Amino acid sequence: MSSPPPEVVFSNDVRNMDDWAKRTGIPLTSADALGTNYARARRWLLSLKQQLVQRHGWREASPLDSRMLFSIECSPPHRSSSGLPRSPNMRLQIPLNASSFFSPDRRVQWEMVFHSAVFPSMRHTVTPVSDLLHLLQCLLTGLLVLVKVERVPNEGVYRTIRGLPPIEWISSHEQMLTEVFGSAHYRTLFRAASDKRIAFKLEHER
Repeated sequence: MSSPPPEVVFSNDVRNMDDWAKRTGIPLTSADALGTNYARARRWLLSLKQQLVQRHGWREASPLDSRMLFSIECSPPHRSSSGLPRSPNMRLQIPLNASSFFSPDRRVQWEMVFHSAVFPSMRHTVTPVSDLLHLLQCLLTGLLVLVKVERVPNEGVYRTIRGLPPIEWISSHEQMLTEVFGSAHYRTLFRAASDKRIAFKLEHER
């Protein structure tokens, strides 16, 4: 029996992010530094939103929320035989400030965004969706990871956890990443992503 595909998992546990910081050599930054990098990335984030709206059938969600950099939605891809959607509209929201990801009051909201059907259904087919995931993995390493679960008879459960984008993506977006992070931080990202022992983490439960 084949194992399920990897899933996107959101966790704003700072201890978990600190563990990834130690693995990757990308230190946890201060709130001010994080805010600066996130602000530099806003133009990139908004360009991904525009691509989704202009080329992939997404539209502005209402009501507008001033705390969001953007909030967009689209109809689900699967419909019933009568043509009606099988599920509610898919929604994608990104906050104006990175600190929103760490607000206890908003944890469930972000879980609903990142654990929704958007990433499983579009991560491999809609480039702006995968670009968004990878950019957030670089900005907030450990906040969003890909988790593949394998159950092995007589051995238990293995979890392969990926905290960084593929090295090919980081290499092909060098100029934009350098504009956001600076050249020294980019080189650290590149080194960490190119080493599978760092970019991936394996957990085992019997």
